[in-house]
Amino acid sequence: MSSKDERESTEILKAELEGIAKSLKELVVWTKFAGMQQLRVILTQAIKTDSESLVFELSDGSRGTREVAELAGLGSNSTVASYWKRWSKQGIVVPTPGFEGRFQRICSLEEVGLAVPDLPKSSRVAANEKENQIV
Repeated sequence: MSSKDERESTEILKAELEGIAKSLKELVVWTKFAGMQQLRVILTQAIKTDSESLVFELSDGSRGTREVAELAGLGSNSTVASYWKRWSKQGIVVPTPGFEGRFQRICSLEEVGLAVPDLPKSSRVAANEKENQIV
C-alpha cells in the first residue's frame, strides 16, 4: 500500500469516526431530554419535604453526613444516612468515588426544573463563617 493510499484511508477513517462521535453526542442529548421528565417524576415522588430537598441538593459528593445534616438544619447525621440509603436503592444517588459511605446526587433538582429551598438562616451564617475562616 502506497503512502498516498494510507493517507486516504486515514482521512476516510477520521471522517467516519468524527461522524460517529457527532451521532453519539446527538444521541446523548436526546436520551437525556427524554429521561428528564421521568426523572422529575421520580424525584418528586422520592423527595417530599424541604429538608429532604436540601439534603439531596447538598449531596454533591464533597460533604459527609455530618456537614450535610448541619447545613440542612437537621439534628442528626443518621437522618442523612437513612435518606442516602433509601435514595441509593432508588438510583437517584450514587456512591462517591474515594469516600466510602458517602453519596452524591445524579443531578441537581434545578436541572429537572424543581425548586431548591434556601438553607436555614443558621446554616447560612455557619457556612459564611466557615468560608471566611478558610480565606
